[in-house]
Amino acid sequence: MKLETNRLLLKTLDLNLIEAAAQRDTKAIEALGYKTNGEWPGPDFFEALPYFRELLIKNNGTKGFDSWIMVAKDNQEIVGGIGFLGGPDQDGMIEIGFATNKSCRRKGYCFEAAQKLITWATSQEAVTCIIARCEPDNIGSKNVLTKLGFQIDNRDRELIYWKYRKVM
Repeated sequence: MKLETNRLLLKTLDLNLIEAAAQRDTKAIEALGYKTNGEWPGPDFFEALPYFRELLIKNNGTKGFDSWIMVAKDNQEIVGGIGFLGGPDQDGMIEIGFATNKSCRRKGYCFEAAQKLITWATSQEAVTCIIARCEPDNIGSKNVLTKLGFQIDNRDRELIYWKYRKVM
């Protein structure tokens, strides 16, 4: 699947890209048509690659409720990752997460990508709300989530939990 914003292409991961990323094989990533400066995948995303691989295999491909990459349209560089931790639960809830490469932060990529992905997700009938979480000292994520219209649902010592309700 592919979505487009002013500056970004959002593409779902496929097994080839997951394998290349899991090996941190920049040549294999570039052979798939992307540029990388070696920052992608970041630590959290790298750790989640086996989960996303299993999800793709279980679902026999993507349904969109999995992992996407943010690709700069001007140079095809992977500038970050975004996505969901699976399809809607019985209440229609999904969880979103996002991160940009360190060298690409403070350029609005997360907001731009998340805004587009939220629009796509809320157009899916089964989705009723989107949740997110971030560490209390993650100012960037807190600002992005606030700007997107998420509201703090609760917090504990380690995380702030956010909720975005679909407008019916």
